[in-house]
Amino acid sequence: MNIIISIFLKELIDVLRDRRTLMFMVVIPVLITPLLVVGSIKFQEYQNKKSDEKILKIAFINETDDVIIKGFLSEQKGVEIIEDISLDSLESGIKTDSIQGGMYIEKEFLSKISSNNTGIINIYYKSSDLMSRSKKRMKDALENYKKTVVAERLTNFNIDEKLLEPLDIVDVDMSTAKETIGKAVGGFIPYILVMFIFLGAMYPAIDLGAGEKERGSLETLLSSPATKFEITMGKLLVVSLTGLVSGLVSVLGISSSLFFIDNIPEQIQSTIMELINPFMIFSVIILMIPIAIFFASMLLSISFYARSFKEAQSLMAPLNMVIIVPLFLSLGPGMEIDHATALMPLINVGLLTKEILAGSVEPIYFIETLCSLLFFAAVGIKFSVYWFNKENTIFRV
Repeated sequence: MNIIISIFLKELIDVLRDRRTLMFMVVIPVLITPLLVVGSIKFQEYQNKKSDEKILKIAFINETDDVIIKGFLSEQKGVEIIEDISLDSLESGIKTDSIQGGMYIEKEFLSKISSNNTGIINIYYKSSDLMSRSKKRMKDALENYKKTVVAERLTNFNIDEKLLEPLDIVDVDMSTAKETIGKAVGGFIPYILVMFIFLGAMYPAIDLGAGEKERGSLETLLSSPATKFEITMGKLLVVSLTGLVSGLVSVLGISSSLFFIDNIPEQIQSTIMELINPFMIFSVIILMIPIAIFFASMLLSISFYARSFKEAQSLMAPLNMVIIVPLFLSLGPGMEIDHATALMPLINVGLLTKEILAGSVEPIYFIETLCSLLFFAAVGIKFSVYWFNKENTIFRV
């Protein structure tokens, strides 16, 4: 045990001297992650405000005497009505982006409306243009016109509008704010955690395996009194620790970004701060430890196999997709923690974290998930030790 600790301390000092490790373990999670979160939110707000304030040119072709629709359209914010334009020019204008939308009313429209039939109005737009804001503004204008026509018809037939509304549905949401927000952000937090655990463990793993091969220091370590098992465990503990620290620091960085977003409602902000409690932090750390060990064992195995630092990077790159897919599956609709999903690695972490943040986690699912993660961590350790014991792996040329 003393030898494992000695190797652990020696490798930890070497890793902490590596700038790339410190960059991925501390600098990116603490500084860059909050900047990305706050920056993306601010940029999205700017884009939404810019698109809302943009004046959209809407072509209006009316072959009837109706002026009500034009009035409703002109009331829409940020609309400039273009008249005296042909249908062909309207279509070509939208394709060339000189016009953002168009509305065409056929000759028979008023006669159909007056005879209590359905009138047809064609609206033209690009679904890729400003998130279809031109479509929304035209639809809003027509919805107002529709309400006017319906009210007039009901009056003509002496029908009370309440006859069309036989139900008064009252929504009663029994979820607390903590449950709602916990479910919403619960799938996002493990995604960030797991990705940064992987990134934080990747470069130390490469440096302690393929890096030592390139430097020629691995042979020196193998000639020491330490067994291959002790060497593997010492390196494994270092890589696991750096990955775990990177993941936890990333959450700290994201949490700190909340203080730089000024338009979060006070109730939501207080609820989020309530979610960050000792039980939640302790539970998530417990879940992250076996994940960090499993990632460390897999990354070290690849690093031991690789001939060089560059080859190790190339071999590890595809693992990103292996990690991302299960985490995305846990965000899917209808995905809930149960006895089956609790045994699925990474998926169980995403689902269980949502329950932990919502305050509705059941102990049996927590135990099943933890046992599943510990099993895979043990398999990873076993494989890593086996792989390091193979001479043709260590001295692969």
